[in-house]
Amino acid sequence: MRSPAGIVGKGTIRSLGVVAALLAALVLGASAGVERPAFLEPPDHVMPRPRGSLSGFGNPLLMAPDDLAVFSTGQETFIEVESLPQLGPLFNSRSCATCHFQPALGGSGSFINEIRIRNNTRPGPLQIFASDNILRLGPQTQGGQPFFQNGVEASPLGCQITSAGCNLSPCQLELMAQTGWSPGLPICDPTSADFASGHNCTAERQATPLFGFGLVEAISDHTFVEIAAHQPAALRGVVKQVTELGAVRVARFGWKDDVATLRGFSGDAYLNEVGISNPDFPNDRSTCALNKTLSGVLLDADDDPEDQPDAEGRADVDRFVDFMRGLDAPPTLPQSTDARAGQGLFAAIGCGGCHVASIRTSFNPAAFVPPTTGGVLLSPTLNFVLRNRTIHPYSDFLLHDMGSLGDGITSGAAGPMMMRTAPLWGVRAKSRLLHDGRAEDIAGAIQFHAGQAAASRDAFLGLTPAQQQQVLDFLGTI
Repeated sequence: MRSPAGIVGKGTIRSLGVVAALLAALVLGASAGVERPAFLEPPDHVMPRPRGSLSGFGNPLLMAPDDLAVFSTGQETFIEVESLPQLGPLFNSRSCATCHFQPALGGSGSFINEIRIRNNTRPGPLQIFASDNILRLGPQTQGGQPFFQNGVEASPLGCQITSAGCNLSPCQLELMAQTGWSPGLPICDPTSADFASGHNCTAERQATPLFGFGLVEAISDHTFVEIAAHQPAALRGVVKQVTELGAVRVARFGWKDDVATLRGFSGDAYLNEVGISNPDFPNDRSTCALNKTLSGVLLDADDDPEDQPDAEGRADVDRFVDFMRGLDAPPTLPQSTDARAGQGLFAAIGCGGCHVASIRTSFNPAAFVPPTTGGVLLSPTLNFVLRNRTIHPYSDFLLHDMGSLGDGITSGAAGPMMMRTAPLWGVRAKSRLLHDGRAEDIAGAIQFHAGQAAASRDAFLGLTPAQQQQVLDFLGTI
């Protein structure tokens, strides 16, 4: 585990306008009766502002210098590549950035990174890689100089359990027996007779973009309840509650609304995706490689939890949270006349019933946002930045019956046809759409909508081609 403090992210640039812009924006708030925070006093110097892509995706919120430094350290930790014996023994990737990189760090990915199995009695996803098959050859030399002294990592990280011809390792054989996985399992169709008969099946999932996640976490539970209460009965979403970090909370993250907080999201992903045990998830998912070696390398040590809080009260999982919480929402683009017309059509055909355009964050997110694993509270200055803001995610973050578009997986109160409404902000930057990437473009994604979304889908398909394009033009700007 490496969590250096106060490091500014790679590739950052100095932006002399950041503090000035922040001052201007918040002074307007102060003139409207909002309490003036201490960090508005002129700083002695201007902090570098980490940047995402040139288009603005991946940029941080306008934050106080101390919060920006914490964000930057989180950014550095987010891209770190884990190695043995901490890695695994079962995992999907070696770094958070592996799955969250498109169109900038913190985004989605261009591939499927997770598989769920309907009749899995072992909670969580199927892990694709295992530490007991990722090394080969042993020590190497060139010109008499030794290198790769612990063996060469196989590309891509060993035999994938999803490959039909994979010679499974002991860890993968154990996982296959526990989950019921086989390469021949079909993709779930929750409306089919086979599904009704209880036949096993799988669901593929791609990583969700993390942009604006801190703002989503800052929405109060009551707000989600209110959104559901005001939706028409035919469209009403389900507010899913989970017990997380010692409290009952409204879930809002994940394809099935499994997680309520960024700390819960981070800890779960670190264990299930990378295989790193941490303060909130302190035990490895398997002991299949414990105290075993391959090519002279220890595969798994008895050192759980592997991720521990540092002297500043932050474990790696907390650093990931610092990065995610500080990511700004996706940038919008200017609207053409057609895009403005498309915005009206989007509302008229009922898409806004689930893809809610505007939500306001809590007046005091610090009242419910959990501290770090080491007990560090949300800073007053970042709380000020997150509080009482109107955001435009185009989602209600609730569960809806999506009929045949459901993934077939039951997760708590989320049944096989129920999926969380995917936020549409930044959708133009995704190369694969829907939970399993089945749609190549937005029009295709709309056509796959079913269940509670069927009426809006049919209304879209009933528009003229020119009107359909106007809706697509609008979605390309948010």
